[in-house]
Amino acid sequence: MSLRVGGFVLAGALALTGCAHTAAGLAPDTAARLESTPGGFLSGAVEGFDGEPTVLNRKDVIWTVDFAPRSPLVAYTRFANGTIGQRLTVWDLGTASATGAAGPTQRFDALVNASEFDPEGVAFAPDGALVATVSRSGAVQLFDVATGTQRALLATEEPLVSVAFHPDGKWLAVGSTQGLVSLVSVPALEFAAEARLHTGPVSALAFAADGTLYSGGWDGHVRASDTPEQAARPDAARTHFERRGGFAAVQGRVDGGPPMVLALDSRTPVVALTTAAATASGIDVAFLKDTVTVPGAMGNTVARLARGRTLRFKALTLPGVDVAVCDACVPQGSQGVLGAPFSERVDTVFDETTAEAVLTLKGGVPEGTPSVTSRGLTPRLDFTFPAHVNDVTVDARGQRLGVAFSQEKAERTLAVYQRERKGVEEPQGPWNAGALVDAASGKVLRKWELHHGVVSSAAISPDGRSLASGGWDRRVYLFTEAEQAPKGELEFGWTVRRVRFSPDGRRVGVAAWTRVNTVGSQESDPAAVVVGVRYASPTVEPRGAPAAQ
Repeated sequence: MSLRVGGFVLAGALALTGCAHTAAGLAPDTAARLESTPGGFLSGAVEGFDGEPTVLNRKDVIWTVDFAPRSPLVAYTRFANGTIGQRLTVWDLGTASATGAAGPTQRFDALVNASEFDPEGVAFAPDGALVATVSRSGAVQLFDVATGTQRALLATEEPLVSVAFHPDGKWLAVGSTQGLVSLVSVPALEFAAEARLHTGPVSALAFAADGTLYSGGWDGHVRASDTPEQAARPDAARTHFERRGGFAAVQGRVDGGPPMVLALDSRTPVVALTTAAATASGIDVAFLKDTVTVPGAMGNTVARLARGRTLRFKALTLPGVDVAVCDACVPQGSQGVLGAPFSERVDTVFDETTAEAVLTLKGGVPEGTPSVTSRGLTPRLDFTFPAHVNDVTVDARGQRLGVAFSQEKAERTLAVYQRERKGVEEPQGPWNAGALVDAASGKVLRKWELHHGVVSSAAISPDGRSLASGGWDRRVYLFTEAEQAPKGELEFGWTVRRVRFSPDGRRVGVAAWTRVNTVGSQESDPAAVVVGVRYASPTVEPRGAPAAQ
């Protein structure tokens, strides 16, 4: 039995009309136990989707969705139809999905990018106070959930497509389109560690409660990495370089300023910035009293001198550097030059294969330099599959993974759009599938091959027994481990991007694209949807405290 609701099909949800759980929400005693169990989640075989879905958006292209851990909040990123740029929207679901009483209210809507760069990752902090976004612009942003204001911004060197908070809330993992996974601190967004774990996009990142980081990629790998807490005194960093006007140029920062392009030239007797770059780095050029004479091809230049600045290259810091403000000293196409004072303290080796410069402090970190508490990133397990990995989620116990596979890369090419316009159905196949995977061995425990074409997302239930999968065939399916047939189905108007279970297992959130409508109300097919999940005989389990690493 199926029912068309708000422009999409809700299938299987009303098939068990004689069941005691056909009404939206939980039995009162189960709901009370769930509310009184900190971090608790539902466990048991799912029966289907529960009640009428809540449609939060039917205007925009929705990129991704996430639930807050301990409050009824849901966030999604979107390409905003009729407004500026790419945005982050947070909703308070209240009791809508539990009792059908109060409707959801929008908490805030914030600008992420005023440009075309897609924000393909969103994640709530464990305490729900912050929400993070990452974008193909390379930006990591933190927003305050209470106010909607931006708390921090970090510009990285590679386009970013995935993000996840460490269970302790103090660290954030971000994944790039070029296989790099980085750990940054929260809320300062300072670099802690990085590893190139994949070749190609890091399609998903997910932390288990014990701090194990699972990463998935289009290279067909799922990797598990340890993230131990450690005392660190970084003496090396890898940063992109390029050749500009006869110089090698790297990206770095001065003090807390923005990233800038710095040319390497050991012949120049100073470290120098242009006036604009110095101002952007927080240097008040007009109030600088000291000067330095810099010889050049056109004669000597007297430059203002900012003493005791700190150069930053990811986790590597170089304190106590005097910086000249000198437009004539900086090669064209760069914002600064790293001259002799830099080369005297730092060795630079170029890795042409990865187009990275390896910067290493000569003699290591100076004695007496205080160590800082940081997180490492150490690959431990590598699971290889004969398909592209598009999504990875982990259950509450860290024992099972939900993985989305596709036989072709999940690339939105012209050929894909043309097939969709013609109504050509993509094929089913053994690896166009969502799967439950053992987190310790990588063994596929159960695989469902119902989708046609790319399976873009796979959300595992907190108890690890069920899976919600979404695909480019416009379908979302709800499976339980004991059965091959789906227990529920949603049909959307266009591509499904992300599917996620809420941390308590009561809801599933879906991010989909909808076709832009510029006429009238501009409403189209549902694009951001939250729907309840019905269990046959649900129990409530506590979520264990994260184990120390």
